[in-house]
Amino acid sequence: MQTDTIYQAIKNWKTLIDSYKNGNEESKKQIMNYLNQGSHFSVEGNEIKKWKEKLENESYKTIHVYLGINEDKLKFFLIDSKSDADEDFSYIAVKEFSRSAPESSPNISSELISDPPITSESAIYRNFRFNMYGNAWLETQKAELFRIISIPFDDYERMGLADDQSCTSFFGLTNETLKNTSIGDYHIEIITVKDIGVDNISLTAENYSTPRPPFTVSDPIGNYKLLLKSDAYL
Repeated sequence: MQTDTIYQAIKNWKTLIDSYKNGNEESKKQIMNYLNQGSHFSVEGNEIKKWKEKLENESYKTIHVYLGINEDKLKFFLIDSKSDADEDFSYIAVKEFSRSAPESSPNISSELISDPPITSESAIYRNFRFNMYGNAWLETQKAELFRIISIPFDDYERMGLADDQSCTSFFGLTNETLKNTSIGDYHIEIITVKDIGVDNISLTAENYSTPRPPFTVSDPIGNYKLLLKSDAYL
């Protein structure tokens, strides 16, 4: 996909969420329709390998997942943090939601990854929470809806995928600090599992993703050049 098309797609998402922020309730329905266009997207092992090469000498290793709308479909544009900060848009992985059954390995390993972020049960419940309460959650996000989800590269690297393997990513809602609180205190995340099938799932899942905005001092908006370029696109 050409860079100008990516700029426009990211700007289309901004236009839609700005419309919702300004009180257009029809925009809310459109946002939910886009967020529910499918159940998941896949990331390939060879894509992770390319990111690893680009991030090899970096201390800050993150994958930025931009949301966009192109040809009435929700798109995900994945770029490593070094390339994004350097304004190098030569390699951007473009994904879209799917409802097709994800490919899974014939023999799912039961070996636990050391110090796993969350269990498979937690991953499933967080995805269920998004599917069940996503509409109510969106009501609370009108002031500042996410445009990017930042994922530590370790989430992908820990899986140890071969070049011809893939992992499966899907939305969840989580609250990492508070319990028994309102849905507005939750944030959206991208959860990734190595293997998933109709009757089984990897024992662990990666979930250290963070939505942006808001941007932090340690992770400033200046690191997101693709966002700045798309905002300035005419």
